Amino acid sequence: MNRKLIHSIWVVGCLMGLGCLSPAAAQDYPASPLDKEGYRLIFHDEFDGEELDRSKWIPEYLPSWPKDRSVCRPTYEMKDGILRLTIDKDSKNEFDKGMYISGFMSASRTGMHHYDPKRKALHDIKTEATQINQYGYYEMRAKMQAGGGVHCAWWLIGFEDNPNQTCEIDIFEILGTDVNRIWSTVHSWKDTTITYHTEHPWFANKKLAEEFHVYGFDWTPEGVTVYVDGVQVMTHRAAITYPLVQIISFYDNRAAKGAWTGTYDPSVPYPKSFDIDYIRMYKKIPEGYHALPEHELRITGIDPARLQLNEGEAVLRDMDGHVTRELLYTPSYVNVHYNDGTVTQQFVEWEPLSDEAFHKVQEAGTVMVNGKITGLPDSLLNGREATLIITTLKKDSDEK
Repeated sequence: MNRKLIHSIWVVGCLMGLGCLSPAAAQDYPASPLDKEGYRLIFHDEFDGEELDRSKWIPEYLPSWPKDRSVCRPTYEMKDGILRLTIDKDSKNEFDKGMYISGFMSASRTGMHHYDPKRKALHDIKTEATQINQYGYYEMRAKMQAGGGVHCAWWLIGFEDNPNQTCEIDIFEILGTDVNRIWSTVHSWKDTTITYHTEHPWFANKKLAEEFHVYGFDWTPEGVTVYVDGVQVMTHRAAITYPLVQIISFYDNRAAKGAWTGTYDPSVPYPKSFDIDYIRMYKKIPEGYHALPEHELRITGIDPARLQLNEGEAVLRDMDGHVTRELLYTPSYVNVHYNDGTVTQQFVEWEPLSDEAFHKVQEAGTVMVNGKITGLPDSLLNGREATLIITTLKKDSDEK
């Protein structure tokens, strides 16, 4: 029997008063079943291997910004189906002065999440994504870390195909000095179409740094909602019209003095850790459709990506002098439709834009670019490719 299923049955038995050897373990909230009624599982990582799966995650944290890119690599261990992000006293991942970070992401590109306007992107980063998604239900089961200067976070950000697609959703930030409180926040940054919102409830009956709990995030076209152990803790109306990518991060701020995360506490022993049991993503099956077994799932259509420009205004993507052979505002994904009614967003590796094509898009007309769809099995794609349609509009004569 699957280890996590055994654990879930055991925990449920404990919660029902059937008897447990360890009273502390009885407070762990049980893992959810992998299947979720009315939804299709589109991504999951149960962390049953020995290292992060490179097909699911990019093992770096915001690598554009520090001088030494090697500090962006996470330190962790995986054992018994648990991913333990760690920071030790002699860890090398000092991202900023005194700030040590161990984290990983589902996508990366040069200049992603320009959180400090004073900083310049210092490295050319390959544009890639193992997952990129719009709408659905996300879930993580995890245990946090207590201590001054420490916090654990699970958050989503825009991939910034358009530089204004900067929405940030902090599903949770949990501070080591207030470890039974969850901070759940929507940041708009440059995106003027949504508004800032935060909620930060405190739990009298949970010990988030001693027990595993289940954190859920539901994203619809109308807004976002966060849950802890199935109970709503934050909701906000926000029409986010573009996909987001995941970041999971663990922070130890040894320079903290009375900051948001509290003053650094040197008495907290190392290594410090943020434990993750699983991360899952689901798509809601629309009304009129029903769940299908995997062997019956079929692609029914792939929408072309579209980019509309004005004559003479096409520019390559340039972040602090790091130029890539792609036009600014190029969509990084396509929408893929299935026979169960769901739609997923799949990252595309577009063919590099040739000099000839770049000159052609400066003039009125249409240019087609092909691309490789990633993240889906070949048996499902069946040879299909993505298409990008670049339409350049002619300027009116009185604008010239």
